[in-house]
Amino acid sequence: AMHLPEDDEGYLTEKGIAFELTPDGDGCLLLLPNYVIDGEKYDRTDTTLMVRIPAQYPNAKLDMFYADPPVKLRNGSYPDRADHFEDHGGRRWQRFSRHLPGWRAGIDGLPTLLTFVHRELRNGK
Repeated sequence: AMHLPEDDEGYLTEKGIAFELTPDGDGCLLLLPNYVIDGEKYDRTDTTLMVRIPAQYPNAKLDMFYADPPVKLRNGSYPDRADHFEDHGGRRWQRFSRHLPGWRAGIDGLPTLLTFVHRELRNGK
């Protein structure tokens, strides 16, 4: 069965974040349903957030994040670098092309990425 590193599962459980894993090629997709976003900045108050987990993770870095249903700014435009769509796991995902500044293997993990995602989405750009 697929599973995340213990630290990551512990983090999600501790935060009360529901998640599911689905296979995707060599790796898997981490889905966070009902991920809450700021309805004053965006055209919705939640979405399913998705992160691609490569087979070599946690040594391989996590990069970018995805949303379905898609998220737009209140003015009707897509957020910065979030106007491309990709198919993964039988769903069409809006890709947020955001890259963590560095990846420290053995130190960084899902908490690093989710903190980054939260900050990026809070910016409302």
